[in-house]
Amino acid sequence: MKDMEKHYTSSVVILSDSKPVKTLLVHHRKYNNWIPPGGHQHETENPLETAVRETREETGIDISEAIGQPERLDATAALIPQPRYFLEEGPIPAFGDQPEHFHLDHVYVVRVPHQDPVHDENESHDIGWFTLEETEKLAMFDNVHLILRKEMAS
Repeated sequence: MKDMEKHYTSSVVILSDSKPVKTLLVHHRKYNNWIPPGGHQHETENPLETAVRETREETGIDISEAIGQPERLDATAALIPQPRYFLEEGPIPAFGDQPEHFHLDHVYVVRVPHQDPVHDENESHDIGWFTLEETEKLAMFDNVHLILRKEMAS
């Protein structure tokens, strides 16, 4: 496992700014679990760009204002907003042309006004907003439960 490929990914825990707080989750086709939107980083992207793109593709929601923007430090460097969590996840089972691998997942947390998401059936089985209490009854990875409990309680 030590020599297994590692793929960079970004995920976004999206929280509503309403009371009670809700989180937007997608029911992932491959994992058959509820997870935050996210996916693999393209070679031309940084983790922030991946988070914004994947969220838009999977939910129709533009989080670019809520997630922050890079801060130009000088002509050669920009400070990219940091993810709240950086997880090594896996092993991820082989699927299609991708071998078994690990994800190095940049997990951002954003608050947005509650809005109706767009469900892309190519991306997921379902999509929805859930309270913390409702998430406890959903099939999801333990690490997602732990992060949601921490983020939705604050």
